[in-house]
Amino acid sequence: MGMKNSVRDYLTVFLWSCVGGSFFYLLHMPLPWTLGPLATVVVLQAGLKRRVRWPITIRNTAMVVLGYIMGSPFTPETGYQILHQLPLMLFLTLTSVGLCLSGGYAVYRFTGIGLGTSLLGSLPGGLSQMAMVCENIEGTDPAAVTLMQTLRVLAVVFIVPFLVLHGLADQVDPVSKTMTHFTINNVPVLALFAVCLSGAVYLGKRIKMSNPYLLAPVVVTAALVLNGIHAPALPPAVIAVAQICVGIRMGMAINVESLVEQKKAFVASFLSIVLVIGAILGIDYLLAKYSSIDFITAFISSAPGGLTEMGLTAMMVHADLSAVVAFQIFRLMFVLMVALPLIKWWLCRSTAGKRCCIELTNSGE
Repeated sequence: MGMKNSVRDYLTVFLWSCVGGSFFYLLHMPLPWTLGPLATVVVLQAGLKRRVRWPITIRNTAMVVLGYIMGSPFTPETGYQILHQLPLMLFLTLTSVGLCLSGGYAVYRFTGIGLGTSLLGSLPGGLSQMAMVCENIEGTDPAAVTLMQTLRVLAVVFIVPFLVLHGLADQVDPVSKTMTHFTINNVPVLALFAVCLSGAVYLGKRIKMSNPYLLAPVVVTAALVLNGIHAPALPPAVIAVAQICVGIRMGMAINVESLVEQKKAFVASFLSIVLVIGAILGIDYLLAKYSSIDFITAFISSAPGGLTEMGLTAMMVHADLSAVVAFQIFRLMFVLMVALPLIKWWLCRSTAGKRCCIELTNSGE
């Protein structure tokens, strides 16, 4: 009986999310099959007070599908181009991280939230990673960090795709499609990819890779494509379902009550991320005029959002998906391996941070 109830709950949420995605699609909203389900789940939980259940295993499987799609455009030519753009990647990464941390410092000055909390809450390294780090640094507020990270993700995934789709997309030149069309003959190749991606996810989990369900498939798919194995296209319905499954889980993570309770922090954090997006937009516009990268690709690449959302945005407007994915992965690795350890070290060394940090071990890195 319990299993039947669970299946019924999952099916109900999925159908409602399909309705929400269809509604967003008809309204020409950005990322309709991700943001539509996200908004639907928020309404169900906060507005109708209904409990939403959605197994994380389905979300993880959907992430593997999206990782496969994002890794497929990597050809030897794009790989060579990306290697030559490493200085540009570093510049955009430092710009994005620096602006986000400046916004976090402004939130600290105007709201009274602790400096460590504000910096960790503004760092574009992923909500789950920042919340996990907070648990091992005394004096920081995991709830406030989660609030700021949630606002950052929501602001970026709604504002950036909207700007790109409805204001800037006409400046993008469509890139060539590297995925072959789907036919029944592609099934053996897809089976090969499925086996390789399953192994990649398992290995990524073993080495504690950040988000192995997305990053590992991206890396392995790109490696196979670079070695001459073409990635068959997936049916549009499969891609839409994958986005819906991810959007549902994203909506479940949003705590509307927490956002309402901390109004001052909410307003300050929202304004800071809007200003950061505006600053990045201006810098990327100037950068595109004096470099080989196009404006839209630069904007999506440096936007402080998640790899999933920015990758899907790049797909929608036919930006350089391989460059966007590479830039976003580079920034994530920089944040986790360089910026975050430096911030934790500074918090422990500074006068304000000596009492905030008791242990650096077991921080989940």
